[in-house]
Amino acid sequence: MSRINTRTILLSLILMGTTLTVSAQETNDSTALLDTGVMYVEPLFEYPMAPEELSSFTDKCDWLAENFWNNLNLKKQDAVDQAKLNHAFNVYATTIQYATKDKVTSSVDKLMKSLQKNPMLLYQMTKAAEETIYGPRAEFWIDELYVRILKSALMNKKFPKSKRARYELQLKQLEHSMAGETPNNFEFTRSNGEPARYFPMSTPTIIIFGDPDCGDCRMAKLRMQANVAFNKAVTDGKINVLFIIPDPEEGWETKTADFPAHWTVGASDSVSDLYDIRDIPEVYVIGSDGKIAAKHVTTMQALDRALSLINE
Repeated sequence: MSRINTRTILLSLILMGTTLTVSAQETNDSTALLDTGVMYVEPLFEYPMAPEELSSFTDKCDWLAENFWNNLNLKKQDAVDQAKLNHAFNVYATTIQYATKDKVTSSVDKLMKSLQKNPMLLYQMTKAAEETIYGPRAEFWIDELYVRILKSALMNKKFPKSKRARYELQLKQLEHSMAGETPNNFEFTRSNGEPARYFPMSTPTIIIFGDPDCGDCRMAKLRMQANVAFNKAVTDGKINVLFIIPDPEEGWETKTADFPAHWTVGASDSVSDLYDIRDIPEVYVIGSDGKIAAKHVTTMQALDRALSLINE
């Protein structure tokens, strides 16, 4: 079952009033069930059902955002089954994607506030959010929501010290790497050995964080080179393209020798601490205002976005 189909079915079930109370299969690894798209995990608590009298899709999602965690009893337990909590958060996140922003913000703030006196559950909820809306196994990424959760969790002085550094780094990477934010400057080395520095300019810029040995990166390069309008814009100086290799290995200069002459190609051993780079290639589009116009997009989506920026 594809990820999008799993999400659609799950959302349909909860909006139609179907209680997701199916017993887990005979396995000791409930997380593996989620990974393969099999949704048969025994719920941590009874998930709420949107009232039938709410006719609109948005109203139902808003109601679920406000009431989803009502049946989670925080007083009787210091810790819960992590796989079950991950599943609950996945259901919650699937729903609130379609709720209004103020309802989502209020819901998340209320949830995190309710956990402040229980540092272990606070950590477990943060871990559940990481698993379902941020990490490599997440079906979808919701950066703004995850940042809000991280900030709330890390404000708690009793948050487990052994886990704090991990989440502090994630927050650092995300805070200036979201759409609408001004990205960090960073140092890099050009393929000819010269030191250089990136900073947002008045020219729309595509930054590709990639690896010359990555097949997807090579394919992305070929597709961009094949677009006549885009290449003319780059040649004319209307769009900048940077291909940056995070944490480079020896010999990267030779491997990038065939990259387009009008691209800026380089490597940086510090950029991965400053930018949110969860995929390779990871593509950002920076607008002429110096702010991030798009991220987590394909190279073709980035190309189209950059072309649209110079035509606005």
